Amino acid sequence: MQNDKKRKFSILKLLVVQAVVVGIIFAVLFAVKKVSPEEYNSVAKHYVDVAENEGGSLSSAKEAWSKIKAFFVDEKSDTQTENIGGKDEDANGNRYPDNCTAAKYVISDNICRPAQGKITSPFGYRINPVSWKLSFHTGIDIGAKSGDAVKAAYYGMVESTGEDDVFGRFVKINHGNGIETFYAHCSKILVNTGDMVDSGDVIALVGSTGWSTGPHLHFSIIIDGLYCNPAYVIK
Repeated sequence: MQNDKKRKFSILKLLVVQAVVVGIIFAVLFAVKKVSPEEYNSVAKHYVDVAENEGGSLSSAKEAWSKIKAFFVDEKSDTQTENIGGKDEDANGNRYPDNCTAAKYVISDNICRPAQGKITSPFGYRINPVSWKLSFHTGIDIGAKSGDAVKAAYYGMVESTGEDDVFGRFVKINHGNGIETFYAHCSKILVNTGDMVDSGDVIALVGSTGWSTGPHLHFSIIIDGLYCNPAYVIK
């Protein structure tokens, strides 16, 4: 019984300290930028949700702080200049960049999962793990081990391979009918431009090249020039 009381008291103290810290943060930020009660409540709710649902871990706290800081000091997006003209919005009212869409789609071929592992970052707005700013993620990240196989999702022709500052080593495949797939952050590329590949062929190895915090595969689906949500075909 005494242990339960001590634990409850410790939790209460932690909540009080958190409330004081959050109050100080908002007091300082209010001096930087005036906001409406609705805007304040939106940011505050996110911070509280993180504290309650994520257990106040360091990464969650950093994400919450980054969102608050970005909001108050007008650093809302890495893609502000291109975030105009898009017709779709996410659940929070953030408008998609004009080269991305939330539209659902159907591809007649069955997809080969390009890498084995959990989806660690979905399609859409997120806090970029490298820049710590809100930016649009044009694909999904699949957590995998360095050196794991990266497989072609569908039959097609290798349109390009290369290395990019952000995406690291990458492969782009053209599947015809306006459909392309993009595989990034690879450690090694195993195909060449112009190669024909079947669904399931190993085209690269998982890595952490470019802007990356650990080994994973960034996978995008592009239809008629628009980045689409791969979650519609990858469960």
